[in-house]
Amino acid sequence: MSDFQYYFHQVPCFSCKNTTVSTDLGWLTAAMKDDVAAQMAAIIAQGNAESDILVNVTCTKDEARDYLLLNFYGYSEEDLAVQVKAEDEKEVAEEIAELLADGSAVAVFEHEVTLQSCTDCDID
Repeated sequence: MSDFQYYFHQVPCFSCKNTTVSTDLGWLTAAMKDDVAAQMAAIIAQGNAESDILVNVTCTKDEARDYLLLNFYGYSEEDLAVQVKAEDEKEVAEEIAELLADGSAVAVFEHEVTLQSCTDCDID
């Protein structure tokens, strides 16, 4: 398995923009996390971010398998090491092959991050 970890990142509250809150980034490598955080910062700096931000995650062929299984198929690190369902392996392999059909060495995925509100703003 590639070096994936489950990351959170501190960003301004979606509602008040003053308080910093922990935002779930999902399963990424350290390099992907840094890239996602930079893309989020640029979008937030523009001042018109929606609650769900779409960023791009770039993966090698090997990383793409783990990225998809961890983030979209709901596997855990332990599941990847033990056994992945054959049908899921097949679907992931087909998706990666389709993305790399043009001879590209990397696959790019849209990755959704949901911005959070602080506890003061989250109270109804």
